[in-house]
Amino acid sequence: MAGNFIPATMMTQHPDSASRYVPVRDEPKEAIDALTPQPIGLGLEEVMVDYEGKLTPYHQTAEICLGLLERGQVPGRDVLVTPRVPSATKETAFHQLMALMSVIESNYQMSLSEGGAISEVIVPMVETAAELLDVRRRIEDVIELGHKEFGTSRDAGTVWVIPLIEEVPELLGAGSMLGAYLDEAKKEGYRIDRLRVMLGRSDSAMAYGLVPSVLAVKTAISDCHLLGRERDIEVFPIYGGGALPFRGHVSLDNFDQLVKDYAGVRTVTVQSGIRYDIGGESARQLALRAHDELGLAPPLQFDKGQRSIITAMIGLFTAAYLESFAFLLPVVIAVSEAIPPQRDRLARKSAVGYARAAAEPAKLAARITDAGISSRVNQIKRLETASLPRAISFTGALYSIGLPPEFIGTGRGLKAVEDHFGAAGLEMLLRFYPGMPFDLARAARYASLKTAAQHLPEDLLFQLEADLENISAVFDIDMGPVTANEQRYHVLLETVQPMLRQMVAPAQEWAGDIADRQLVTEWICRLGRLRGSLG
Repeated sequence: MAGNFIPATMMTQHPDSASRYVPVRDEPKEAIDALTPQPIGLGLEEVMVDYEGKLTPYHQTAEICLGLLERGQVPGRDVLVTPRVPSATKETAFHQLMALMSVIESNYQMSLSEGGAISEVIVPMVETAAELLDVRRRIEDVIELGHKEFGTSRDAGTVWVIPLIEEVPELLGAGSMLGAYLDEAKKEGYRIDRLRVMLGRSDSAMAYGLVPSVLAVKTAISDCHLLGRERDIEVFPIYGGGALPFRGHVSLDNFDQLVKDYAGVRTVTVQSGIRYDIGGESARQLALRAHDELGLAPPLQFDKGQRSIITAMIGLFTAAYLESFAFLLPVVIAVSEAIPPQRDRLARKSAVGYARAAAEPAKLAARITDAGISSRVNQIKRLETASLPRAISFTGALYSIGLPPEFIGTGRGLKAVEDHFGAAGLEMLLRFYPGMPFDLARAARYASLKTAAQHLPEDLLFQLEADLENISAVFDIDMGPVTANEQRYHVLLETVQPMLRQMVAPAQEWAGDIADRQLVTEWICRLGRLRGSLG
């Protein structure tokens, strides 16, 4: 284990950059450059080597580790190399085992040179303690194989797991799930001296909406630290977010608010959009500030009464968001086809790929203690679809038609909170989520409901008009550009719409050719570059 070293920043391979497509052959150099100390590199402290839903070569982990050693950076001591293995339930156990074997090979190769080791792997889309224990057993199996073939250590405690919790119901149950994992791991003889937990903002926002995602992550941070105090174990939350507010608002200009809103987080992800669209210098400054400032403030702490109010608010905002979600899907799915992948990922729907899951209202209802709101959420029908895009494409598609997803259901959620709790409800919400006006104000600069109306059904437009009206009433936020760059953004947004409308229309109505489609994709990328992230 990497001693007491807890990285402040984690570079990821998310395909959210509008400026750059990064093929897998370039990813080792990308990681090595990012983890090289400033001023030569970005000065980030950890890289997530991503095998989830990606065509990542088996040997990439070792290539990064050995490349870092050549630069004088020892993985496990100076920086961390942390693979995200595939989910055995969403992909296959075989794919997961392959990624785990790459860890054992990397550790063996490093042991032949200057030492260092990979000591953790990220396990995505965790829902139960049993899934984590299954991974621990597979780690034990591959370690045993490594000992048999290469004489490496047989200690199953040399590689630990980082749970990645990505959905709102699971985030709300993080404390009990992680507690069960610690109990069962102890029974099976697995040593856990510290626990890092990754909390995902992207998929939770796509499935349940902005406010439910934010509040659920906050409760998970609180629960992680409570668990640590109860079990006398250090727990270090990782905040998994992108540059745009909907996916996390990790950016230099929002860093003061990020530190306040997510007090208790010890690591933040620095995704591709931040590094390439906003720029390397901004990423360097973010790395410095994260190193100096994360973990200093007392962590978030919610008592039982506050948790009851928070879960009720999550239910109210989720109900409003899901009221619109099904209306949005046809347009989102069509436009997302024009969002370039930017990384070598597996197909969303294929023999080896998978689509993201829709919201689970019944699961959420079970976490809400307010009986009336719980019943209301439980009556929402689960959306049965196998066509959901991934969160980056979902976000990019909606921004590309002038509808930042931050606003969907948010205004109606505010009204529902006021109706249910009175004026004091809005005050409580802002105490729980003080960064809300900052997130909405940033997104508002790229909003144009008039433009989005060209793509959306009338019933949905009525809902969105209510959202914007309520948001403006509460926060006095104006929609539209503030800077000259944002004015250029809106000119380009209007320019692309006629071709985009044709492109997302039924196939028989499309009169363009491949070059026209490529032009639309390039315009979408230009919009992404101007706002600082593809999605």
